[in-house]
Amino acid sequence: MAKKYGRNISAFEEIRSQGFQAKVNNVMVTLTFPSHYAMATGRNVENHGLVGNHFYDPSMKKTYSYTNNYDNIEPEWFEYGGSEPIWATNERHGHRSSVFEWVGSEARVNKRLAFATAGVYSTAYSLTYRIDRMLDWISSDDFNLAMLYYNQPDSAGHRYGPDSNEVMDAIELCNTGVSYLLERIKETPSLNGKTNLIITSDHGMAQTNEKAWIVDVYSVIKDLDVILDESPATLGIWPNGSTTVQEISEAIDKIKPGGFTKYMRDRIPDRYYFKNNPRIAPIYLIADLGWMFKTTDSDYNHLYGMHGYDNEKPEMNPFMVASGPDIMQFSDRQSFNQIDLYPLVCALLGLDKPNQIDGKIDRVLPFMKNPPSDSFVNQFRKYADGTLMP
Repeated sequence: MAKKYGRNISAFEEIRSQGFQAKVNNVMVTLTFPSHYAMATGRNVENHGLVGNHFYDPSMKKTYSYTNNYDNIEPEWFEYGGSEPIWATNERHGHRSSVFEWVGSEARVNKRLAFATAGVYSTAYSLTYRIDRMLDWISSDDFNLAMLYYNQPDSAGHRYGPDSNEVMDAIELCNTGVSYLLERIKETPSLNGKTNLIITSDHGMAQTNEKAWIVDVYSVIKDLDVILDESPATLGIWPNGSTTVQEISEAIDKIKPGGFTKYMRDRIPDRYYFKNNPRIAPIYLIADLGWMFKTTDSDYNHLYGMHGYDNEKPEMNPFMVASGPDIMQFSDRQSFNQIDLYPLVCALLGLDKPNQIDGKIDRVLPFMKNPPSDSFVNQFRKYADGTLMP
């Protein structure tokens, strides 16, 4: 899209030409925190437990929210079902990981913290600063894994819409950062020709209409006692106090049809892999593409792009480019499962005792120039399916 508008994406094209580009089949729900942790753990959302950007845990009787940085470092949020992020797996194998603001990296998970981190999330750091810190870390012989998150073009997409000039500006800014990264790698003897590079995203973005495409939930639940797991595109509703699930369901049924689908938790489609988890609310609403839920008496202001919608919608699918000495080259666009990032990184780094995951090592072997041995793959499968425990 950016190239169609005459924008510079030369750094992304350089990586693609030396490796491959892929459409990413991402997890549901297509929100930032669930998607990032799916990539990090190799698990679908119902199995890694970070079920939203904002959600209630009935056993902990607490709410996780992306806005509460210092409350989010409690390990319990990230250890559901024995989840383990790739940087912890790498550390468990005796290596050192460096992680700059990836979801979950601020917490000590299963008593492991990445050896080098940036701490809690902050928007204060420029992309160039993040790249410099990451390269300072990984250029040391002690590190073999570096991970970095940057919030653009997501932030611009929300405020101005996915096809806006501001998003195109943000993409060019990212391209400048990637170009700088490639130059720094080439200038560093310990990295030049030895670095596998993967660039991807957590989700796509859809155009919204904050005046017309609105589902007014507030008007039917304002007199009920409820706890909301909310984003503009998804809404989990918990009964609180004397309010019952039945009362909530009947209230939602009063909303004018159109713009969303209501699910009881056990009726959420199996293909979402998003229902078998006690952190998912008993009533869950998913907006139609571009629609948003209104849950207060205030209107949205300057919100022209959104995600969180059905992961089969093309607008929700992220991209991926990768290249390096161990990465295969493909001239045509590939397809890559988001939960397979974990097994791909494990295979590239020689980590043969993964955590139990949903990702499949067999799906990532075709992307490797020198796939691991049969004995490695066989052992990996046994750990990945839970037959063996790390």
